[in-house]
Amino acid sequence: MHDLQRIDSLLPRLPGGRRDETAAAARAVWPRVAGEQVARNSHPIRMTGDVLVVHCTSSTWASELTLLSGQVLAALAAELGEAAPVGLRFEVGELPATASPGAPEVVRAGPEPGRARRARRIAEGLPEGALRDAVERAYARSPEANS
Repeated sequence: MHDLQRIDSLLPRLPGGRRDETAAAARAVWPRVAGEQVARNSHPIRMTGDVLVVHCTSSTWASELTLLSGQVLAALAAELGEAAPVGLRFEVGELPATASPGAPEVVRAGPEPGRARRARRIAEGLPEGALRDAVERAYARSPEANS
């Protein structure tokens, strides 16, 4: 067991240093490349191979940006040159609070009182505990509950 090493000593040798730099460069120019409204609802997260993964606040934003991916790639290439990603993948995911400097933070609203009551009624058949609480929260925020 004497050959154990701290993982931080191995990290500089791992592949992906360029990918991390590409993702960071894309984040820096994202509001300019994508536009402020898009930047408030999306954020470059990481590189997977030569593809930049961008989190979006909803499937609608992910779909729209997928349709515009050619334009976004061209704008990234103009800004980043050879460091630009080869492809883009848009997926629903959490955005950091600082996704776009100066932009209002995306805040997920809690359920309205009526929805919360309906969710409570649906979950009341479950035994009290973490599962019941999770089901209640999930239903209160689900699209079915929002209609």
